[in-house]
Amino acid sequence: MHILSWNVKGIHSPNKRIQILRHLKHLHPDIVFLQETPLASEDLVHMSKLWVGDIIGAPAVCGKAGHLVTLLLLVTTSLAQEKAVAPAARCGASFADPYKPIQIQANEDSDCTYNIEGTGSETTRVIFSLLDLNPSADCSQENITIFNDNFDVLGVLCPNSPQIAVYESQGRVNIRVSTDSTARVRTAYVLYYSVTPANAINCGGNLKGYSGTISSPNYPDRHPDFAYCLWHLEVPKNTKVKLSFTEIFVEIDPACRFDFIALYDGPDNNAPLLDVLCGRRVAELETTSNSLTLLFSADYANSYFGFSVTYTAVPQDNDAALSCLGDSMTVVLDPAYIISLGYSASDLTLSNSSCIAQSANPIVFEVPFYGCGTIRKTDQNLIYYTNTIQANPSGALITRLKELQFVVTCELDSNSTVEIMYMTSNDIIHNQQGSGKYDVSLAFYPTQDFIDPVLDSPYLIDLNETVFLQASVKTQDPDLTVFVETCFASSTADFQTPNYDLIRNGCVRDNTYSTFPSGSGYARFSFNAFRFLNAHISVYLQCRVVICDVNDQGSRCNKGCITRQRRDLSSKGWKTNAVLGPIRLKRHSESDAAGSIGETKDVVKTDQGSMYVVGISVLVVNVLILALVLMRYYRKEPTEYRYLPVPTQ
Repeated sequence: MHILSWNVKGIHSPNKRIQILRHLKHLHPDIVFLQETPLASEDLVHMSKLWVGDIIGAPAVCGKAGHLVTLLLLVTTSLAQEKAVAPAARCGASFADPYKPIQIQANEDSDCTYNIEGTGSETTRVIFSLLDLNPSADCSQENITIFNDNFDVLGVLCPNSPQIAVYESQGRVNIRVSTDSTARVRTAYVLYYSVTPANAINCGGNLKGYSGTISSPNYPDRHPDFAYCLWHLEVPKNTKVKLSFTEIFVEIDPACRFDFIALYDGPDNNAPLLDVLCGRRVAELETTSNSLTLLFSADYANSYFGFSVTYTAVPQDNDAALSCLGDSMTVVLDPAYIISLGYSASDLTLSNSSCIAQSANPIVFEVPFYGCGTIRKTDQNLIYYTNTIQANPSGALITRLKELQFVVTCELDSNSTVEIMYMTSNDIIHNQQGSGKYDVSLAFYPTQDFIDPVLDSPYLIDLNETVFLQASVKTQDPDLTVFVETCFASSTADFQTPNYDLIRNGCVRDNTYSTFPSGSGYARFSFNAFRFLNAHISVYLQCRVVICDVNDQGSRCNKGCITRQRRDLSSKGWKTNAVLGPIRLKRHSESDAAGSIGETKDVVKTDQGSMYVVGISVLVVNVLILALVLMRYYRKEPTEYRYLPVPTQ
């Protein structure tokens, strides 16, 4: 005999209560109900979990567990249906509740506005979980516009918009529904609530890796009310995300209006909607890109046990994927393919057999450019890094398996990744090749010892003071060096005119420019600080650096100044740009130093009227003298730059 206590509060019909009791008794005669306990309706789900556990643990009732779970879900689903607000007969309405579901229904030729009152100190979150507009209408003819109290548009939902949309704003939020003349009923389901520290749920985040697990808050226990979680997942390039939901147990609704899991095929929830899941089920999905956004949203009642999903990176097109980074490459292999060949992850190593996979599912190798048997080759001013993933069955004297090799190569170039694969007749040899970019940085240093970089931005410096810089490439390869080929300055961050050259094509253009001995992976230089005439006090730098093999005597790094630039297709992969700035002069006021790029007005402060008159007089005289000097200067030697030369020491 199994004695259970249960609750039917929330089922208002006495006849329905009796029917449910009889049905449960019919499922198993040994179940004895003590009494109807006056529990809250939202506790019915919690009780159902206890019932399921008791029944599954009893052999005599094990065969009836599925029927009981189904019945309980139907009961709680009927409670969930009561949350939907009946559509208002009038066009538009105002809501002042702290949270509320709104079922909007509109006919043809409607123009209705629904106002959600909110306080300025709280954020109002509005979630559309159902959108059914006229599919044949244009967005200019039929739409739902969401705007705040300042009439700033938060978003516009069109007939072809995804059914899931989320908006947030402080204070009041307005929803305007406009329809065309087509005779049909339009429906939208909206949940709004105030986001406060009391109901904020700590969940979601940014995830990077090859595999892992995402689950709802408190899983496998009930998720909290008003749970709102947003996960952004990224796997290596040229792979996609495979999702396996081991459990989904959220509120049942055919349209997933109340609690739901929304999956987006991209880096944020503006990406294409992959699927919307709810209810009691399992599921498997795959993205088309190497990023995924998962949104979990719950309302204020009927919380179940949530969900748990495992994610795995798998190659997008073939059985292997390669991505090239600044100083390493990542190789992802499909475990199913390796197993089909008779091997496992433990059988695979790099050329150096001590370098094994970092992950078994998926099989992932992080291949360094310097080490683990990676071979570097220079060909026509391009650098190739090559390694081999090979199968070495352990503890075997003989084998009847085909030799398995993945030859992976990264070429440092600015083009997109190119993959090549071929297979021999007897052995299985995959060849994959990709391209990447060097990771180059440019930094200020206060002194010529180049020990501690300047971390302040903007970098405040005196006019004519020496500025020390270092260009570096992130690499573990000691045989690479850096050459600053071109470096020019601008008064704006977009490097529009006027520009001033410090060095161009290896030829020094500024008489204060000086170089320091280069080393493995870096180049150093300096110049004296200046400012642009009739422009902002900020100076931005853009430098083009070239990465070379120190053993290549004919490389660009050893050619120095080239006065006549020839087209060199083979060297373009070596060049990369680095931007740094701004530099600002110390002698200007604090307000100038903190101003935006477009600021040009100086702040002048004075306490006495006489000093003001004297200052204006001196300023006028200086302007006249400067104008005369500039006129004589530009008549003698015209130049394309408005640059103020300063004397060197």
